[in-house]
Amino acid sequence: MHTELTTNTAHGQQPAHGVPLPIAMREAVARIKGLPTLPAIAQRIMQVAADPLADAAKLAETIELDPLLTAQIIRWAGSPLYAYRGKIVSVKDAIIRVLGFDFVLNAALSLAALKPLQISRDGALGSQALWLQALASARLMQLLNNRQPVDQKLPGQEIFAAALIHNIGFQLLGHAFHEEYDYLNKIVSTNVSLSVVSIEQFALDVDHGLLGAWLMRTWAMPKPLIDVVYHHHNPYYRGDNYRLNLITFVNDCLLGELGLGDAQHVDCPDEVYTDLQLAKTDCLNALDAISAQLDSIKQTAELLTAAV
Repeated sequence: MHTELTTNTAHGQQPAHGVPLPIAMREAVARIKGLPTLPAIAQRIMQVAADPLADAAKLAETIELDPLLTAQIIRWAGSPLYAYRGKIVSVKDAIIRVLGFDFVLNAALSLAALKPLQISRDGALGSQALWLQALASARLMQLLNNRQPVDQKLPGQEIFAAALIHNIGFQLLGHAFHEEYDYLNKIVSTNVSLSVVSIEQFALDVDHGLLGAWLMRTWAMPKPLIDVVYHHHNPYYRGDNYRLNLITFVNDCLLGELGLGDAQHVDCPDEVYTDLQLAKTDCLNALDAISAQLDSIKQTAELLTAAV
């Protein structure tokens, strides 16, 4: 494995003007006056989530207030990933016929939360790569959760939301610090043999977990999400929601073996599998199942990023 960081681009050019190495990002973060607000549609979806009487019709009615979100959910339900042969023409169809209430609730919330954070589509940290990791995580983390002892399984909605949104810090970086994000995207894409976390700490003196947690707290998102966004690269964290964090960490390490995501070249300590009461062979079998679905997952990621 190479240990030297290449700071030039793939074409041998110097970093963009005004982006020194390392960047005093912590000072820059402190100078920001405000963060993007949680979109109104996301707030409405959270209200539906808190309503014990909410049903598929209520959720569909709320989502359909946003035409783009509506199109994304319908596209998702009709994607090759689910192989549904009928025609999906409404969000209610997507909920009842294909995806289910909890899935659509969390998918819509994640899509809505990410909506104001527009970033480049291309590159190792582009929206397409991040959605590919998120979608693969949503399926792999559920498989890992199902392999835990019954009394240790986590709520499916927490697993799904954590899978989709745990890397939101990259989107915030792209939203608030365009030059720094473009620079990081280039050097991560160039230094494929190094871990993303080590690169961003060296280049920016800050990591996407900290940025993402900062945004999650500002949006008053559920604490399990805040904890996972902040700690998901730390397998030794043992505070609140640590089991959800560990599954996210294992997931990222496993996907890294497929060349996906920001945990490539990161080893998962054996004690993590022990703490989760997971057999490593079962985890690798789950990863094989994801590998077999990878083409369909990629097609779904392309569909989602085509409209954002």
